[in-house]
Amino acid sequence: MNDTVVTYRGQQVSVPKEVADFLERDRRRMRAQYKRDQRHLSRRDFETVLSSYGDVERVTEDTALKNLQLETLREVVAGLGERDRRLISLRYDEELSMEAIGRQLGVSRMAISKRLRTLNRKLNRAVV
Repeated sequence: MNDTVVTYRGQQVSVPKEVADFLERDRRRMRAQYKRDQRHLSRRDFETVLSSYGDVERVTEDTALKNLQLETLREVVAGLGERDRRLISLRYDEELSMEAIGRQLGVSRMAISKRLRTLNRKLNRAVV
């Protein structure tokens, strides 16, 4: 009889050669599979990547929407009259107070506030 000694659960056991060969092939297959698994994402890692993909998609959509809104806002501002564009520039580009803008344009702070509020509503309606 062609018996071969193998280690099974920490003990030496005598088994036929065919069984020993089968066990050795199975052990090699399991080791190769383990190595392949180590080179790739685990299922948990894969699920984490998939779940974060939705976040990436949302961020991309949000960025695209924001860019579209900015482009629309630029077009609307470009279509405004010279006086309104100057008012927006003084308030938001130069960051002047309403009092300073009023002094520069020769009108009251209240008039500047009212014009800015009207412009703000107009721009918001155009972007939304």
